[in-house]
Amino acid sequence: MLIIQNGYECAYELRLFAEMFFDKDEDAQIFSHFEYNDKRINVYTQINFAGKAYFEDLYFDFDAENSSAQLKKKIFTACCTRSFCHAAKKIRNVSIPWGVMCGIRPAKNYRELEEQGFDDEQVQSIFKRVYEVSDEKTALARNVAMNEKALLNQIDPDSVSLYIGIPFCPTRCVYCSFVSTDIRTSGKYMAEFVEKLLLEIDKTAQIIRRLGKFVDNIYIGGGTPTTLSAEDIKRICERLHKYFDFTKIKEFTLEAGRPDTITPEKLSAAVEGGVDRISINPQSMNAVTLERVGRTHSPQMVKDAFKMARDAGIKNINMDLIAGLPGEDAKMFKYSLDEVISLDPEDITVHSLCIKRAADLNRREKRLAEADEMNRMLEYTQKRMYETGREPYYMYRQKNSSGNLENVGYAKRGFMSTYNINIMEEKQTIIALGGGGSSKIVNGSRIERVFNFKDPLEYIRRFDEIIKKKDEAAELMEAGE
Repeated sequence: MLIIQNGYECAYELRLFAEMFFDKDEDAQIFSHFEYNDKRINVYTQINFAGKAYFEDLYFDFDAENSSAQLKKKIFTACCTRSFCHAAKKIRNVSIPWGVMCGIRPAKNYRELEEQGFDDEQVQSIFKRVYEVSDEKTALARNVAMNEKALLNQIDPDSVSLYIGIPFCPTRCVYCSFVSTDIRTSGKYMAEFVEKLLLEIDKTAQIIRRLGKFVDNIYIGGGTPTTLSAEDIKRICERLHKYFDFTKIKEFTLEAGRPDTITPEKLSAAVEGGVDRISINPQSMNAVTLERVGRTHSPQMVKDAFKMARDAGIKNINMDLIAGLPGEDAKMFKYSLDEVISLDPEDITVHSLCIKRAADLNRREKRLAEADEMNRMLEYTQKRMYETGREPYYMYRQKNSSGNLENVGYAKRGFMSTYNINIMEEKQTIIALGGGGSSKIVNGSRIERVFNFKDPLEYIRRFDEIIKKKDEAAELMEAGE
């Protein structure tokens, strides 16, 4: 695939959309010519493909001289990608309900336009007229932005969140690209990993105390943290209680994502340790799909784990589903969603299947749901969530997601996860511990990142470097004071 632009270049964004219409090895030649004169943009696109030429001549009125540099860049880029997509749709009618909006945070785009002085009606007009976002997706972005804003305004400038990464799973799912290792090979490192993690908590607590900060969110993720024993969960919680003021903790989440790792003993240890929110993630409630993607639990085990959590006293449960899993059509997905709704969790997150290079599924010939089918799944989700009193409160998109669609968390009022919003919107410093975590140090509009090692053995062997990374994070936090 060849892409040539002149007059204005947005090679990254144009290639993103080009790869929605053409495979990388297809012989498509894309030529884009951009002009701006007398407050009018003109983008002429020609695509040569399969012996034919396809054209689009796009015009758009815009006062660039009296607009911010940021808005100017966004409008120019949107016009280039729109012109291309209009031409490409004459070749293949690919469904793009988010139009030509790039980036992983559409709701953030909505809020930023409001912060630039546009009112609600004008922002909606920009979404539709400039980016060609569908009415449904525009409304979704608006609703997420409103819920995000309410929670973001509550962030204390002296607060930080903690992320604790547990990089172990009972098995590795074929679609997975998260930081995790199969305990059948890495389980022998688990005990020493926990010992090092406790020392990293000690070091982190010293830094937070020295900087005069406090922790208001703790999230133990992975991997699958409930691959740990009840005793290890208890020890980690006890170490956290030793250093941090839990009267200031808004939310303490433990990912218990795999139902086959959940036991009453582990849940009891978590609750006694202050955990007030957990995730139980079926991904699908169809047994044939679970087997196909490498999950070792059954739909009944999901229901049993949910009951165990309720019996343990957990009042805030999140459940994840994936739309577009191999072999699933909209009917199968709707069944899964309705089954989860019948359990009545406070929070339901629906992900669009995203194929990363690291995932086994990317190297297999599996039939993935077509974009239109995917969108039917998400439209049904949105309808059912509103019917059951759950509102969208955080959203992100990922490159390579099926249908270029979104991942959305829906929750009942009073149960929206502040940590999820913080990590998406990057308005609060998040200090990462354990395997594979990425600390995000927020200094005004600038974000600095410090990465922990992913592999458990590397984390153990190079633990002295982990401690140095904590000092590096502390220096970045002090620089922003």
